[in-house]
Amino acid sequence: MEQLIGDCRQMAAHWRVPVSGERTAPAPAGLHGITVPAASAHVVAGMAEFGD
Repeated sequence: MEQLIGDCRQMAAHWRVPVSGERTAPAPAGLHGITVPAASAHVVAGMAEFGD
């Protein structure tokens, strides 16, 4: 779990926050091409599929 938290902290700088402070959902096309570091792949592999 500590490794996952560390990976999230490293990625936090890459996440964009809207200037207005409003939460907006990304366009579906913006979600393709997401990669998971090899060191964290086992965590993602154990997660349920979306909608399960």
